[in-house]
Amino acid sequence: MDIFLNSKTFILALSLLFTALAQASTCNKVAAEKKQLMCLQVSVHSHTDKALSGMVVYLEPLDGQVMPKSSNTLTIAQHAQSFEPYLSISQVNQQVNFENQDDITHHIYSAGSENKFSFKIRTGKTSANLLFEKPDEIAMGCNIHDWMSGYLLLLNTPYFAKTNAQGFADFAVSEQGSYRVVVWHPQMQAANNRMVLTKQLTSNDKVIFTLDKVMQAIPKQENADDFDFLSDY
Repeated sequence: MDIFLNSKTFILALSLLFTALAQASTCNKVAAEKKQLMCLQVSVHSHTDKALSGMVVYLEPLDGQVMPKSSNTLTIAQHAQSFEPYLSISQVNQQVNFENQDDITHHIYSAGSENKFSFKIRTGKTSANLLFEKPDEIAMGCNIHDWMSGYLLLLNTPYFAKTNAQGFADFAVSEQGSYRVVVWHPQMQAANNRMVLTKQLTSNDKVIFTLDKVMQAIPKQENADDFDFLSDY
């Protein structure tokens, strides 16, 4: 029995090693393709040391490094009476669209934020383009469907990502120097829902975060009642 358990442990450890090596190779390849100086690989684990997917990771420069501005458009969809994705990330002054993919009107609003918004979106429509000028953590809801919830994280950096199924987020970084590395999730039980460390980047490197506490459950975006509001609100 002990031999069997030891074999399983060895196989698991070997599998994790190969996964980490493959991910590091991918990270380095991405940095090379983007002609960036170096690659930082961040991995996030639960309090029981399991890989966590969907965790937001971002880097903030601390030495005055020049940050490129994103020209991409972020789309936050309302689909099946829920926000998709649940967590969205944008650089400040990046264009943000809200797109109603449902057959019902939504009334989207921000809660407790300096970047206030509140507007209706008819079925099949997209909101007017929004630009947010201040870093912020915006909780979103719908005045018609109160079970809908989501978050928009606005950052002053283009270096952000969500961890993949293996718990990794990779960054191709152009300038050496000191960076603040942050892991965020609204369901993380930590101060300000974050874990933070400072990293001096001069070459390819990696960082591992391990949560101290269990993650809280993500709220279910579904109607608990049979009633469905389909009027011309």
